[in-house]
Amino acid sequence: MSAKQAGFRIDGRRFSLQNLSEMKAEKSDLLWCESFVFLQDWFDSADTIVQQSSGSTGPPKQISLSKAAMTASARMTGEFFGFDSTKNLFLCLSPNYIAGKMMIIRALVWEMNLIIGDNAANPVVTLDQQIDFSAMVPLQLSKIIAETPEKLDLFKTIIIGGSAVAGSLEQQLQQFSTAFYHTYGMTETMSHIALRKINGAEKSDWFSPLSGVNISVDDRNCLQINIENLGIKSLITNDIVSVNESNQFKILGRIDDVIISAGAKIHPLLIEQKLKKHISNQLLLLGKKDEIAGEIAVLVIEGSFTIKEIYDFWQKLTSLLPVHEMPRRLHFIDQIPLLPSGKANRKRLKESI
Repeated sequence: MSAKQAGFRIDGRRFSLQNLSEMKAEKSDLLWCESFVFLQDWFDSADTIVQQSSGSTGPPKQISLSKAAMTASARMTGEFFGFDSTKNLFLCLSPNYIAGKMMIIRALVWEMNLIIGDNAANPVVTLDQQIDFSAMVPLQLSKIIAETPEKLDLFKTIIIGGSAVAGSLEQQLQQFSTAFYHTYGMTETMSHIALRKINGAEKSDWFSPLSGVNISVDDRNCLQINIENLGIKSLITNDIVSVNESNQFKILGRIDDVIISAGAKIHPLLIEQKLKKHISNQLLLLGKKDEIAGEIAVLVIEGSFTIKEIYDFWQKLTSLLPVHEMPRRLHFIDQIPLLPSGKANRKRLKESI
């Protein structure tokens, strides 16, 4: 699809390569500028886009992604959500990352109207029109609920990615008519390959793969992905999963995050999910080397506590967790460090505890 043929619009204005420079000159906002830079890359003569991975599981790396595969991925999403040229998409994630890029490509492929907001913690403060589809990270949704919850009524569907959705946030989302979906995907898969509904009648704890996505597990019980039309063959992940009879899956944790303490395997993600249903503070469970046990579990909690509050917090932990899941140490921190993608920087934290 060429730019001349596209029905793609930006804020209701028909897009073409000819008016790209003119539109860019009118806007100084960072997200607008990043979007126009990406559009120039998308319509150049190259067959691929170079994308940096998020760095959540190791040093960020450069990945070459096929434009044809990214287009196919956008079609998969649109077929699931019923996209057509009448829809409004709202961009509030930087196209420097795959999630932002794919929002723009979806609008291009399905000839939709792309409304460019900003990627602030609360991106909807000035929004005053109906939106059919958007993608956000959990932090943005938390801020919207705290500051401008009425704005969520403007959205028909929001997909959530970038990190796990805390139990407390998931509970808050039950009050809204907007359809919320948690996504599973990575840079290598060009955005999400599976979804789980967070609220409403189809609410589920299981991720359902999109049409054309085939999953399996390797001998480590880690997810393997095959998607023929995206050119993905036996992509091996480090995500430990449980797969049910309907070929849906749950994430049990990452194999590189598993804590082996005195021979027992502890899955941090499962414990974090359990605690976040009852504890509002941001927290992470990490492994720390120990001469006797090999590793011990350390619970990192965001915030400052008095001695009495620490005692009460420990008592709460003992009521929520069995003995073998209890952390051996608590580590308090003013703010959990984040990667540029918004995910918790576990590697940096592990070096500091």
